Amino acid sequence: MSCGISCIKYLLFIFNFVFVLVGLVLLGFGVWIHLELDDYQKISETVGAPAIALIILGSIIFVIAFFGCCGTIRENHCMVVTFAVFLLAILIIQIAIGVWAFLIYKDVGTDEWTQDIATTYKDLFAKYWSSENEQAVIDVVQSNLNCCGIASSEDYTNRSYFTNSTTIPWSCCGNAENVNCASSSSVYPKGCLDSLEEFFGSFAKIIGGIAIGVAATELVGIIFALCLANSIRNDDRRGYRV
Repeated sequence: MSCGISCIKYLLFIFNFVFVLVGLVLLGFGVWIHLELDDYQKISETVGAPAIALIILGSIIFVIAFFGCCGTIRENHCMVVTFAVFLLAILIIQIAIGVWAFLIYKDVGTDEWTQDIATTYKDLFAKYWSSENEQAVIDVVQSNLNCCGIASSEDYTNRSYFTNSTTIPWSCCGNAENVNCASSSSVYPKGCLDSLEEFFGSFAKIIGGIAIGVAATELVGIIFALCLANSIRNDDRRGYRV
């Protein structure tokens, strides 16, 4: 085996070790994003789907990268080729996930998306004082995103939502739980529809950035793996390896 191919072998091993870490990072990001979005499933049921896909993808990448490490060290042509094929399949799946995530998040900020989310959020909001489940969802959104109401805190005194309410809840001003806001000066000025738009949009950028970075790394790995597999096959034919 030539010096150049030997370098590719060790580079591929290093790549696979890095790729094991990439799999773990994807797994970790997927879990983090899933946990962050879990409280928002009632508002939009599809926003957490790409996070679950990242968890599955990260787990598969971890296993495949470990398989690639073994094939590289043992200089096994079949294992290295299998690794390259699996990596190519993962790359294709990842591109599909990226497109899927784009399709899910592409409407964020559009009039259609705003209308759909607004309808769902208004239904939850209208039940704030009558349902503990809906109240918990609204409180999570308001306290996490530092927002209040639908468009503003004035929605809590709007007769179309609540007949006799003049109370602004604790989650609108960062108070301790069940300690309602004492004055309007401490209330978050921003409405939650705008905050939700920014929140979901930020996750679209995170998922897109991860997909592009990992895809570039996978492409390099495929090229290295095929070069090494070709070298191993040529050496076997020439009888350099026993």
